[in-house]
Amino acid sequence: MNVHAVQVTDTSVSDSEALDALVSVDMPVDRVIADGAYYSIERTQAWVDSGVLPVIPPPAHAVIHGESHTRWHDRIVGYINEKGSVYAFHKKYGYGLRSLVEAQISRIKRCIGERLLTRRPESQQQEGIAIANLLNRWNAFGRSVSVKIV
Repeated sequence: MNVHAVQVTDTSVSDSEALDALVSVDMPVDRVIADGAYYSIERTQAWVDSGVLPVIPPPAHAVIHGESHTRWHDRIVGYINEKGSVYAFHKKYGYGLRSLVEAQISRIKRCIGERLLTRRPESQQQEGIAIANLLNRWNAFGRSVSVKIV
């Protein structure tokens, strides 16, 4: 659950564009877990073709197209239709790990604040890196282990 890359962008760059840039960084990425706002047939197929598993649920109205450039999309939509619920996809591909990332984001916002303090883009990038390093240090302390006592 450590942060491996930071990219601070302005409002002219969409989250999807920034995600594409981060995944293409020279770092080994085995899967991308994101919410449905990041889903596109072309993007997910490109990631599968490059060896990255996209764990991004398709829209509820998604249909099978049966074309060569929609293989991953068709496979996922077919699996969801076969099982009758998108939650089968969540369970099979580990989509629940996304909630751990959301918890980390919440932790940052509660402990550090919701906004960056610096104004210049270069400074904001450095501030983002400092926050990521702090979060990684927090993670180094370990996680609590809970045991149910019956």
